[in-house]
Amino acid sequence: MQTLNSQDIETFRDQGFLIIRKLFDADDIALLCHAFDYTLTLAARPDLPEDILRGRGDVHIHLQAPDGATGPAVRYIRKVQWPALLHPAFEAIRTSPIFAQLLAPLLGTSLKQYINQINFKIPGGDIAFPWHQDIRPTPAFTDQIDNYVQTIIAIDQATAANGCLHIVPGSHKLGNLKTTRYATGQIEQHVDVTTAVPCEADPGDVILFTSYTVHGSTPNTTDQPRRSYINGFVRAKSCTVGKWAFLNGQPIPITSDRDYHALRAKSSE
Repeated sequence: MQTLNSQDIETFRDQGFLIIRKLFDADDIALLCHAFDYTLTLAARPDLPEDILRGRGDVHIHLQAPDGATGPAVRYIRKVQWPALLHPAFEAIRTSPIFAQLLAPLLGTSLKQYINQINFKIPGGDIAFPWHQDIRPTPAFTDQIDNYVQTIIAIDQATAANGCLHIVPGSHKLGNLKTTRYATGQIEQHVDVTTAVPCEADPGDVILFTSYTVHGSTPNTTDQPRRSYINGFVRAKSCTVGKWAFLNGQPIPITSDRDYHALRAKSSE
């Protein structure tokens, strides 16, 4: 299994991001694709509880249909938060020893999570993620620049045409810009976003970046979906919230105060 060497760490600290190629293999991606398909089927159900659609618990299935939209609302699915509570494949990857070994040089071996999320860009859905930082609430987190790493697994090939992630190198060095999330033009007052680079990736590649790194993406203009799996890991001793992922390198099963068994996939689904 792969871990970060000194050059990787130096690049991550200097640029605010790093791309690891082929971290997860074809079998891992096939399992995740199956889980994504299940989640889409779930999102299309007409009987979903309002709490799920409004994000009033851990799981949030976020459908972003514009006013006047026609056709199935699932076309406009934006994200699902805490999908590991809905399908065992997401849970298996979330607590994979691949992540434990990869992140140990940056965060140690006891990790919590604040983010567990899948993102969708369905053709025609016009889903974009404007420029922003992934700053987390304080004082729940301390010294975020050294203790938090966002990870994104490419499920499909990510290109500029289908709305791949763009990152502004070195933007993390500006610290917390204290902008309103996704607010038009606010990031641009602080950062030259024309220097952003496209993070094109193949299935199984993983992008790492800090919570201060400025990033965003445009809509998918192709006829194929682009999907990604996001897990934000934090050094456990610097975090008083979130869910456990690893304790001394060992995986910790996901828990919730709510019961999602009626929505959770069976092992054969």
